[in-house]
Amino acid sequence: MKNNKKALIEVYKEINSRIKTIDFNLLYPGFKPVDFALYNDKIVVFKDKVIPYDSRFVGNTAIFFEDSYLAIWKLDSIYVHYNILTSKIVHEMFHAWQFSNNELRFPNEFLGLRYLYEKFNLGLKFDETKYLLKAYEDDDFTALETFISLRNKRKKDYVNEISYEEGIETIEGMARYVELKALKELDFSEFQKSYEQLKSLIKNLNNYIPIRVISYEIGALMMLVKDKYNLSIEHQIGIETRNIYNILFDDIEYKDIPYEDNNLNFSFLEEYYQKMTLRISSVLSSNPKIISCDSVIGFDPLNSFQIGKYIYFRHFVMIKIGHQQIFVHNESVGETDDLNRVFVIYEKKTI
Repeated sequence: MKNNKKALIEVYKEINSRIKTIDFNLLYPGFKPVDFALYNDKIVVFKDKVIPYDSRFVGNTAIFFEDSYLAIWKLDSIYVHYNILTSKIVHEMFHAWQFSNNELRFPNEFLGLRYLYEKFNLGLKFDETKYLLKAYEDDDFTALETFISLRNKRKKDYVNEISYEEGIETIEGMARYVELKALKELDFSEFQKSYEQLKSLIKNLNNYIPIRVISYEIGALMMLVKDKYNLSIEHQIGIETRNIYNILFDDIEYKDIPYEDNNLNFSFLEEYYQKMTLRISSVLSSNPKIISCDSVIGFDPLNSFQIGKYIYFRHFVMIKIGHQQIFVHNESVGETDDLNRVFVIYEKKTI
């Protein structure tokens, strides 16, 4: 695939033809398609041209490119399901649309690093999401009220955790929702499979760490509940500061519900922290390169975590030294001071 220019162009044409069949305003009011690009390690296919790959193209996301936002997707193989890939690109187009409309509700990823993975918090969250799913699956409005009651109970004790979750639910949940709706237009059977996958993920407690990933699905489920109960989501991106949870559910009454121990198995938590501690130790014991810095300004939130004073960055971290921005490409660990500010990076020594 790496050198197969013709094949990548053909995939691009197939995706583009499917995008033209989608009514974007039905996916989300006001949503309009943006340009997209497919790329591999050698080339980028963009509209009617092929350009050499460069480092601006990282991951599957939306980037600012040639004076506008562009949805991008990396293809390592031409053997893809065209309808599924189209829906994924629509997801990234939604992010590009959010950026271009000056979306204000992006989560603070540093809150995600410090997220409290403890039994009480995760137990409540697992319970509340179970009721959200029941509200959708069983047309049970009482279950929706219970979901809201449990979420608001958790808000009292986990302010930072809820703030982070609801930011992800808003930004990524809405994008996952339009992805599902696009897939439903293109291929109903694949939509059903994707929804079943969403449901399976939500019903497995082990998927609640890291919290960022499952929040995509929970946010999308909130939007599906919106459709089922005809709840209003009307707001203007770029002006609205409330997250989708508050927009959808603030007017629904809730009551105080006592928390009941449901005997969930949390053994995976200890295993997770042991694994993460080993990763940090692996970097620190590798005779790493030491880089003093003023601050961290960018990292991959899906593959970064904090334990105590150390923050682990699996793939990369962008740091600031004076007026200079430096991209550290390798596995590394940041050490924080008493104010939780990173002041030094340990870049793992590679063989």
